[in-house]
Amino acid sequence: MRHLHKPLELVALLFGAITFGTAYYLLFLSHPAWMAVPFEHFIPVFREMILSIGASQIIVSNIALAACVILFFWSKDWFWLLAVVCLLLSLPVTMWQLMPINFHFLEAAEPALSQGAADKLSEWGNYQIIRFIGDGFAFASMCKPVLWRKKSKDQ
Repeated sequence: MRHLHKPLELVALLFGAITFGTAYYLLFLSHPAWMAVPFEHFIPVFREMILSIGASQIIVSNIALAACVILFFWSKDWFWLLAVVCLLLSLPVTMWQLMPINFHFLEAAEPALSQGAADKLSEWGNYQIIRFIGDGFAFASMCKPVLWRKKSKDQ
């Protein structure tokens, strides 16, 4: 089983980087662009983005989470557990804060819904900040045991 340690570290880092990169993209690129356009132009773009990114983001972050859990039990390095905690930070924010807003916009059919759209989208951005921070700390925690390994006594 020890021969799987390095490939599993690669999986954790790769999927952790994708999770963090997606959070970065949504917060710093997509969100400002969405805020700048009228509601009727925003909705089709939002639908397309959320429907394509949503499922893949769940799968990717759960693979990173599972890899970090396994690596913690194999290595007993607390940085893997810290990565798990940070990845789990974004779960309640996603489930109870972001998803209701996403569903609101996915179900929006009329321009009449645009009165509260700017406030809802601003709120969405605030919750996305929490996800970005959690995913960023998770990725940094994953990097520590891989990039800055403890020197063994044999070396």
